[in-house]
Amino acid sequence: MSPTTAPTAPTARPSLHWMRRTLRLTRTEFTLFVRYKTAWWILSMPVLLLVLTSQMPATEVLDGVSSSELTMAGMLGVTGVFVGVGHASNVFAARRESLVLKRLRVSGVPPLVIFGAATAVIVLFSLAVAVVMVGLIALMLGETPGDPLMLAVAVALNAAVMTLVGLLVTPYVRNAESAQMVSVLPMMVLLFMGGVYFPVDLLPSGVRHVVELLPVAPTAQLAQAAYTGYDVFGGQAGARRPASSACGWRRCPRWG
Repeated sequence: MSPTTAPTAPTARPSLHWMRRTLRLTRTEFTLFVRYKTAWWILSMPVLLLVLTSQMPATEVLDGVSSSELTMAGMLGVTGVFVGVGHASNVFAARRESLVLKRLRVSGVPPLVIFGAATAVIVLFSLAVAVVMVGLIALMLGETPGDPLMLAVAVALNAAVMTLVGLLVTPYVRNAESAQMVSVLPMMVLLFMGGVYFPVDLLPSGVRHVVELLPVAPTAQLAQAAYTGYDVFGGQAGARRPASSACGWRRCPRWG
């Protein structure tokens, strides 16, 4: 290079689109989830609770639908309570403690990518454990979902919202160990106030309106509707089968 030649400026590395960055970080999150033993323990909790629920006395609460089937169907809609609240609060508290989140932010990774990748993995594993639970219900009760697509939507919505709830727990804990203990309280409150183990319409009117505002009851009712073919959003007392609905592959022959 001659003395009169000006040095060329280094070319800036093109920044990746946020979607591609999210996909890359999602693959990393997937690998970390698989290697994390605590995550598998959290993932097994809804399956264990489903098995315990199957031992409860069963009575017919709707035409052709037992209380056990309705409860276990509702369990599918609250799978994200365990995976979302328990795993998200634990992982992000640990990463904050080890300064991983700070290093990601300093390196230019936006919060949308960080939280989006974690949410995508939690939704994926929630759907996977829901498939296992559907298989167990089929083995124990001989029943399958009336509308699998609606059921998948219920599981995915619950997992996504519960991940955000788990992130809300993180600022109030100091480390991952305390996150595991503190997250149990909102998990139990959301689980038992979601109308899974007892009908929401049995609650007083004021309490019922509060419960229906929680992010658990709507997804539990959506899962119950997808599984049984009944419109249970107005409560079990007024539940009915719609005259025509996509939610009825298994029960359509009995509608007539």
